[in-house]
Amino acid sequence: MAWVGWALVAMGFMGFANLGMKAAGLRGLEPASVLLWVVLGEIPVALAYWFWRGRPAGPGGGVAWGLAAGLCTALALILLNESFSRGAKAALAVGIMNANFALVALLAFFLFREQLQPSKLVGLAATLSGLWLMAR
Repeated sequence: MAWVGWALVAMGFMGFANLGMKAAGLRGLEPASVLLWVVLGEIPVALAYWFWRGRPAGPGGGVAWGLAAGLCTALALILLNESFSRGAKAALAVGIMNANFALVALLAFFLFREQLQPSKLVGLAATLSGLWLMAR
């Protein structure tokens, strides 16, 4: 399970990123400006990653899915920043947004035939229940 470490570090960086977006808004930055600075911050990292991993090549379908993922990520960040600017508590708004894994698990089951073992279903239910409790 060599991937777990990478995923945990990603969780940490995403947590700091979400906290930074909330903090930027609390310090007077409008949601559209927060998103602009987030995207500008991503560009040098994306370029460095591109050079490190080598020039990407692949079929057009893969590129299309990558671009669609980027557009969806941008839209998710816009909506998250809007929720912050409308008074959302950071932990709850980020928790709800990151509950997207439930949707990913279901879509992966239907589209890619990934397995949904009972333990995964219990985990999904527990997490979603926890979000419901946090929102109360």
